[in-house]
Amino acid sequence: MDTTLSKSSPVEYELDIHATAEDLKPKLKEALKAQRKNMDVQGFRKGKAPLGLVKKMHGEAIGYKVAEQFVQEAFEQEVEENDDIEPLGQPELVDLAYELDEDLHATIRFGVRPRVELEDLSSIQLSMLEPEVTDEDVEQEIERLRTEEADLLPLEDEPAGDTDYVNIDLQRIDPQTDTPIIGDKDEDLTFFLDDERLKEELREALVGKKAGDTFRVEMSQEQPAHQHEGPSHQHEHQQEGGEEDRLYEVTVNDVKRRDLPPLDEEFVRRASEGEFHDPEAFRTDIRERLQAAWDERAREMVQGEVIDKMLELHPVPVPEPVIEGFLDSFMKQVEEENDGELPEDFDEEHFRQRNRRDAEDQGRWMLIRDQIIEEEGLEVSDEDLQAFFAEQSEGEDQVSPQQIEQFRHTMPQMIERVEQQVLSDKVYDLLLDRFDVQPKSREEFEEEMQKQQQSRRRVAP
Repeated sequence: MDTTLSKSSPVEYELDIHATAEDLKPKLKEALKAQRKNMDVQGFRKGKAPLGLVKKMHGEAIGYKVAEQFVQEAFEQEVEENDDIEPLGQPELVDLAYELDEDLHATIRFGVRPRVELEDLSSIQLSMLEPEVTDEDVEQEIERLRTEEADLLPLEDEPAGDTDYVNIDLQRIDPQTDTPIIGDKDEDLTFFLDDERLKEELREALVGKKAGDTFRVEMSQEQPAHQHEGPSHQHEHQQEGGEEDRLYEVTVNDVKRRDLPPLDEEFVRRASEGEFHDPEAFRTDIRERLQAAWDERAREMVQGEVIDKMLELHPVPVPEPVIEGFLDSFMKQVEEENDGELPEDFDEEHFRQRNRRDAEDQGRWMLIRDQIIEEEGLEVSDEDLQAFFAEQSEGEDQVSPQQIEQFRHTMPQMIERVEQQVLSDKVYDLLLDRFDVQPKSREEFEEEMQKQQQSRRRVAP
């Protein structure tokens, strides 16, 4: 057997394999014997048919399988003996020329891990949101909780305000005949007038109305290709077909107003599920929770900035098999979102073209991340896993080292995902220490983001 390894690009190689019929003969004979054991040929005892007959009946198919296995083993041997290359992604068999009892020629194309030379980041600035929870934030959260706990009191002869609760019937009217359209009526619709999903035309018309009032309102309505849930709420997605104005007759059945509970011990116990009873302690807890939420949001935002900067600074080429692997994973996500099947009208070629840039970026970030992990010797300990699980459960459940070991045997994929998440967090922390991070208040950060968005709009094609 002869092999030739050639470099087709900075991150791709081709392995040419040539083997004679004599090289394949022992493996072919072994495969024919294995096939014979399972054969029941008339005139012969089971498993005792002559090899020549087995070869005549199944030789071509068996020979091709032997050739494929031979090529795979040759590839693995070549890679194991070469310390200078590390294959990435799924190897591609681009050529296999073989006929039974003839010589074999094959070509395998495969990607290799490139060396990433990490740049000095000390002079590269990153803006990081450094939020501080204000008294106003705390009061707004308390108001939100009080609103959730509010009772609804009926308004007998008082008009609806812009935050009140209403119950209505909605009947579509034919403007040509000024008569109701049979079958196009929604009854017993209920909502708060401060619901952002409510159509603005209907909201404005309902403010100031009382129970028992009847009036008409014209509302623009999308023309989707699917069934409506009702005209009172906005659709979250756009469909082709445009919009049309529709006339409705609205009957107000009921108007209620929120009666917010006082901020006392009873409310605090109820809102905190018994954890607190003192309003001031409750305020302190709310402040801490809001601060933790803002800190997490700030971290997530800066992680995206870190990745963008690292991709910009390290334009390392990505092997094609790696890109294809990420595209395959994107396809799998689509299947999972559609009960394990791709939609009937799914255009795979268009999907792969449209998502290729994202797949390449994810592959490039993987290469950069792996290089950092290797250079820094980053690892995940049992203590790291315990801390991760404790954070996820907000400290309520402690996971012991024995449980982690059990997870490794019973849920290895879950542990692998957690370990990769912990490694990524360590990489982010390390990179944040290397960048010149500029802390920004919420106001400064929002102003900077607006400037960046305006700049992007100016350079957009």
